[in-house]
Amino acid sequence: TTFKECIAPSLRTNLDALLRGMELASETRPVLDICDVSFKFSMNLLVHTILGKDIGQLDELHLPSTQSSTHTPDSIFVEAFDFAQKQLDRRFALLTLWKFVEKVDVSAGRKIRSACKTLDNYTTALIEERLAMLDLDAEEYMENPTHLLGFFLKFQKKLGGNLSREEMKETFLNLIIAGRDSTAEALTWAFYHLLMNADVVAKIREEASAMIGKDRGGQVTYENNKEFKWAHAVFLETLRLHPSVPKNVRFALRDEKIPNGPVIEAGDAVRWSDWAMGRDPELWGEDCLEFRPARWIDDNGKIKQFSQFKFHAFNGGPRTCLGMNLAIFQSVSMIVEVFQNFDLQLAPEWLEHVPKTPIVGNPSSISYLTPKYKPSLTLPMAQPMMVTIKRNQGSG
Repeated sequence: TTFKECIAPSLRTNLDALLRGMELASETRPVLDICDVSFKFSMNLLVHTILGKDIGQLDELHLPSTQSSTHTPDSIFVEAFDFAQKQLDRRFALLTLWKFVEKVDVSAGRKIRSACKTLDNYTTALIEERLAMLDLDAEEYMENPTHLLGFFLKFQKKLGGNLSREEMKETFLNLIIAGRDSTAEALTWAFYHLLMNADVVAKIREEASAMIGKDRGGQVTYENNKEFKWAHAVFLETLRLHPSVPKNVRFALRDEKIPNGPVIEAGDAVRWSDWAMGRDPELWGEDCLEFRPARWIDDNGKIKQFSQFKFHAFNGGPRTCLGMNLAIFQSVSMIVEVFQNFDLQLAPEWLEHVPKTPIVGNPSSISYLTPKYKPSLTLPMAQPMMVTIKRNQGSG
C-alpha cells in the first residue's frame, strides 16, 4: 500500500520533472553532467517521498552550474550532507582512532560539527513545517497520506505510541544517507556502461517500445516496472561491478571460528569487499570484469536469482536492504524513460581525457576501462560525466 500510494506517485512526479529539465537542457546546453543529474534526481525524490516537499533540485538542470542557486537552505543542506559523507569515509578508514584525529585536526572537527548542525537545523525545520501543514487538515490527510511521514503518523495513531521529533529527524536522515548516494552513483555507472554499449541501449529501447509505446501511456509504472528485464539486468550488473557499499567492517562481539578459516577473537575488525567479490572469477566466471547484463537473464527471459551471498550488493538475510525495491523501481524507471525520450552520447573528448581506473585482473578479459572513483564510503566517479543530449526523434 505504501509503495503504490506514496512512493509510486512521488517517483512519477519527480520523473516528470527530470524529463522536463532534460528537455530544456537539450535545447539550451551543449553538455550535461549525468553525475549531477542522478544526484539531484535521487535527492529530490527522497525528500519528496519522505516529507512531501519539492526542494527544487530538478528545476535548474538546464542551467550551467555557475548559474545554479548555491545559497538557498536546500542547496546548503545538500553541501553539508556531501561534506558529512566524506568525513564519514575518513572515519571509516581510521576505525577507532577518528575521535583522536579530529581532536588533533581542530578544523576538521569544527567543520563536521558545523555540517551536522546544518543537517539538524534543516531537517528539524522541515519536519516542523510538514507537521504544521498536517495539523491544518489532519483528519482528511490521515485517511490518504501522500508521504512517508504521513504514513508514520497514521500508523502511530492506529497503534499508539509517540514518535518524537528527534526520532523523526534521525529516521529522515537515515533514509537520505541510505538512499541518495547509493542509487545516484549506481545510475551514473549504469549510464556510463550503457553509453559504452549501444547494443544494450537498443534492447532497452526495443523493450520500452513494446511495453509503453505511445498507445500504451509511455510511462513506467508500479504495475509494469518489473517487466523491463533489460533495464533491470543493467542495474543489477552495474551493482555487481560498482556496489554502492564497496567495503564494510564489523567488530566481533565474541570469539568465532569460520569453517576452514581463521579464528576471530572478540573485538577483531572483520572487513570484506563486495567490489572485490563482484570481480572474482571463481564467483562470476572468466568474464567477470566485463559489463554483460545478459548474465542476469535466463533462457525464459526472466531475471536470474543469484544467492544473496554471491551477489551481495543489497546485503542478505535479515539485513537485506530495506530500500532494495525502491532502488530498483527508481533506477529502472529512470533508465527506461530517459533512453526512450533522449539520445545521449559521451561528450567529445571526455572519454579520452577522464582519468581511468587501472585494470585489476586479466587485462584481456575487459574491452574498456572505467573512470576513476572518488574516495568515499560509496563509489562516486571522481570526475563529472559529461554527455551531449538530444530529444529522440519520434519520442513525442
